[in-house]
Amino acid sequence: LDWRLLAAIGYQESHWDPEASSHTGVRGIMMLTENTAAQLGLTDRLDPRQSIDGGARYFLRLRDRIADDIEEPDRSWMALAAYNMGYGHLLDARRIARLNGGNPDRWVDIKRALPLLMERRWYEQTRWGYARGHETRVYVRNIRNYYDILVWLTEGRDAWRQPEPDQD
Repeated sequence: LDWRLLAAIGYQESHWDPEASSHTGVRGIMMLTENTAAQLGLTDRLDPRQSIDGGARYFLRLRDRIADDIEEPDRSWMALAAYNMGYGHLLDARRIARLNGGNPDRWVDIKRALPLLMERRWYEQTRWGYARGHETRVYVRNIRNYYDILVWLTEGRDAWRQPEPDQD
């Protein structure tokens, strides 16, 4: 796992604040739930090492659940969406993308479907229901931007990713 992507996730989640918490109960640099931390064997979500290690392992678990035939970087962007809203909601977004004539294996089509998870006529057709898909879309976009900045700072202008034509 590229350390710059991990750093970008931590920055988006908590601005690297080891004592960060939210009203939903997530805590630490990587903003893990109590259940996720327990599943990962963490004893202290506020310990920076445990939080970063746990967040990295959780991200990799999510990415590993996504089909191997989905190419990078789409697979990683989908894993980020799952990190934010849950794997089930990612599956729902993929279904909606397919129903709208998109390719459920391409991030560009998934990100178009995400906001539809907030519309009753769409989320009633899904297994996992309502999700704040617009927030997840912004979440992934922010991490991608932070990651690009870190790539640019560490590798220079030649390594920088040009934004997609329909970038938010």
